[in-house]
Formats: sequence, C-alpha cells, structure tokens
Amino acid sequence: MFDRGGRVLVTQRPAGKHMAGKWEFPGGKLEPGESRYQGLVRECREELDVDIDEAEPLISVRHRYPDREVLLDAWLVRSYRGMPRGLDGQKLSWVEPNELSRIDLLEADAPIVTAIRLPRLARVLPGGAGLALAIRLPEPELLIWRPLPDDPETGELRVRVAAARAQGHCVLVAGDVVQAATLAVAMGADGVLLDPGSGGVSIDPADPALVGVACEDAEAALQAVNSGAHFVVLRHFGPVSRARLAPLLASLKVPVLLGWFADTDPLEAVREAGAHGCAVDPRLAGVRPR
Repeated sequence: MFDRGGRVLVTQRPAGKHMAGKWEFPGGKLEPGESRYQGLVRECREELDVDIDEAEPLISVRHRYPDREVLLDAWLVRSYRGMPRGLDGQKLSWVEPNELSRIDLLEADAPIVTAIRLPRLARVLPGGAGLALAIRLPEPELLIWRPLPDDPETGELRVRVAAARAQGHCVLVAGDVVQAATLAVAMGADGVLLDPGSGGVSIDPADPALVGVACEDAEAALQAVNSGAHFVVLRHFGPVSRARLAPLLASLKVPVLLGWFADTDPLEAVREAGAHGCAVDPRLAGVRPR
C-alpha cells in the first residue's frame, strides 16, 4: 500500500506477537472459505481502517522459520479509501521503497521488497545511446544497460541514468561481477544483472542495490538464489503456462522474470503463469542453447 508520494506502508509487530518489534507489510490470516482478495479487504479494514478499491497479486513466498512455516500471499494495493491507522495498536510508518532494506523487516518479507522495486517489464538497452531512449518509454521499466566501447564519458552516462530514474525506471548494469558492480556505483544505477556463470554473489542485506542473475536453466537459477540473488531472469523456452512453471517458481522463492523475448507481447501470459514479468532483448530472441 502506497501513499501519494510513492512511499510504502509498513507496520511494527506489537508486544506479545511472534517476532514482536519487527516491521512487516500489514496483513493477516485467511479465514475459512475466504478468497485471497476477500481476506485482503477484511484485514485492511480490521487492521488499518481502510477500504480497498483495487488490488492485484504481487508475489507468493513460502518461508520457514525455526519454529514455523508461513506462506505469504502479497498483493499490491492500487487504490484505497481512508487514512491508514493502527487499530490493533501497531505502529505505522511510510518508507521509500529503496530504503526498505535499512529497516528491521521480517526475514520472510525480503522477496516482497524486491518485487515492489522491480517493474514487471525488463528491457535490454545496449550502450549509452540505448539508455538515452528511456525518455521515450511510456511506463516505468527495468532497464538493463549493457556498456559498449563507444559509450560517452561516465559523467554523461550518470546524467542519463539519473534522467531515467527520475521517470520511474529502475536501471541495472549488466555484466560480470566486478565490471557491473563498479559501473553501477559510478553511474548511480539501482543495481546489477550478472551474466550467466559470472561468479558468486556477495550481498550486504543493508545495501539497497538490487542484484539479479541471468540464468540459462532452473539449476543455475536455484544456485543463484541460494547464493543470495534478489531475483533472476530465467531463459524460457516452450509454452508459458502456470501448470508448467508453478513448481519451479515456488522453489525459487524470489521474483522471476522470464526471457528473452523479442517484444512485450508475452507479458500478460507470463504474469498469468505466475512469474513476476518478462525480459525483452530482440538480439537474443529465438536463440537456442546447444
């Protein structure tokens, strides 16, 4: 749930509850016979005194604590009525999405933070010229910038990255670990997308930089997640269907974008199948692994 300034709502678990003092995204348990949306509407009314007008599924996460296992079904609230307040005595706070990694959130909520920050559509933009095209895109996207030898100086690239981020885009630098991380810092990007087989992932939980890994198959994706990747872009071939993808997506437990596609046409099918979104790169579309 967001305010008009784009900040997301978090609440603090009150004394007496499991993991009291931790922060979390507001919600609660489904009652018998409730649909997911009905439970969302009821919980927001009971806990926050707000009425939901429009919402959509964001991500489902299964997480095991030492003493219990939980299934979090996170929804993105698009429209609501009322001013949220803590009807259960819980503290409320509005936080910038990029600052969520700096607060004491429940461990299970980490994939939700990534899903909030990641646009549904990723697009490869090779070189500085490609990055400049971001100003023509009508909606915020996940822009994957891959450097080229004839790119302009770092100062000009920083200006283009800042302009893209000001329009709501999320900018990642693609490459191997050292190159991508170095350029991301120099350009003020949101994070990196590491190439397949580019090495291990080392992540500081308090660092807001996003770290994704491009993966050629399910085994590589699982390895990336186990090493700490916030999300993966998984090369996908064949029909896009929920039945085919559900077991894989459930095992990965982080946002998954399917790629690589020649255009944005598959986006709705990919989302209906349960993935976070899709990645577009006309240069790679149709390439089959040997």
